[in-house]
Amino acid sequence: MMTALPEKIRLLDVHIGGERRGELLHQSQLLFKYLRDDPTQPAVGLLMPPTRLLYQSNSLFPVMDQNLPEGYLFQRIRESYPKQPLTAMHLLALAGENGIGRLGFHLPGIDRPQPIRPLSRTELLRTKFGPKVFESLVQAYLSTGIGIAGVQPKIMVPDRATLPVPNLIVKTGSESYPGLAANEYLCLSAARRAGIETPGFDLSDDGQLLLVDRFDLDENGMRLGFEDVASLMGLCVRDTLSDRKYQGSYEMMADSLKMIGLSAHDLSRFFEQVAITVMVRNGDGHLKNFGVLYRSASDIRLAPFYDVVTTAIYRYTRYAGGPELEDRTLALRLFRKSHSKAYPLPEELLRFGRAICGVKHAEVVLQRIAEAMSKALKAADFDERIPRYVLAEIRPVWENGMAYASQ
Repeated sequence: MMTALPEKIRLLDVHIGGERRGELLHQSQLLFKYLRDDPTQPAVGLLMPPTRLLYQSNSLFPVMDQNLPEGYLFQRIRESYPKQPLTAMHLLALAGENGIGRLGFHLPGIDRPQPIRPLSRTELLRTKFGPKVFESLVQAYLSTGIGIAGVQPKIMVPDRATLPVPNLIVKTGSESYPGLAANEYLCLSAARRAGIETPGFDLSDDGQLLLVDRFDLDENGMRLGFEDVASLMGLCVRDTLSDRKYQGSYEMMADSLKMIGLSAHDLSRFFEQVAITVMVRNGDGHLKNFGVLYRSASDIRLAPFYDVVTTAIYRYTRYAGGPELEDRTLALRLFRKSHSKAYPLPEELLRFGRAICGVKHAEVVLQRIAEAMSKALKAADFDERIPRYVLAEIRPVWENGMAYASQ
């Protein structure tokens, strides 16, 4: 059952790692203030260190904006509150402690919702998918699952009562994007085979649900700070009418990662993520699909590779009734001075790795990814969970991508 909300919310308690550390106030502007004058306390965000007690903005702070629901989940929340205005403050109150990262938001004086029954990973994987199955999951777990962004149908589900937040992300497809779960499973499988860090993931027995582990929990269940690159660039992108997450370049992303002190090793990992994005023809690798994890400003690392699909097999229309188009471009330009989002030539991708990410042997990375893609395709031939039509459409797209290693 969804939480009852007041018509207006002017104040939220802000928790960091489960402890009340600050307040978010909605006045003529949005204000965030730390409760204690302690520069060593955990930061609400990398761009909002506790060396200052008060921050103000005309819009929601990016580190808070990054997990507001979009697309499918926002529509479901809208249906649950048909007559109530839903401001960012309302959405944060609904997210509670469940957003990716270590921030939590609470209405003062309001009891937290009761924990919801865990649903085991095995039970989810064996679920026979039907028109009402995902709907029933959403109805049961919507109150735990709104702290996650993205347009794709997805919901967060707890599989253990011992963890403070739901720890599984359950994804499916739609009529417009059939086979999406199996598509992402193949892409993540290729990444893992290439030695690229990914979250834990698995595909249901019928190939219709993808289970992805939250990657912001450490081995002890403690929550890590998380920020996507849009947040690191100081951008609020949740507005559905905005294309801000599709503006900029991968070079600008690398510059932002360098500015927060990301290590040379992690910059090489970033190149791997960009390279496989290009090679599997993922045209939706935007600013929110890359990020960092941290315990403090001196302990930052690149987040695992997530939210990756071969978008080139799907068709889309720019407007209702318009012609169907193929997705033939990247989400972002490769270089800052590029004039196009067209997929780069092999030599351009290699130059990006060497000049921007400092990877001396960028060609070896492309070879490793191509070999992993080939092995993932061969394994899929014997995996009955992968719909044959998905595999048939992905194969020629990946074969073109694998050719990057032979140039």
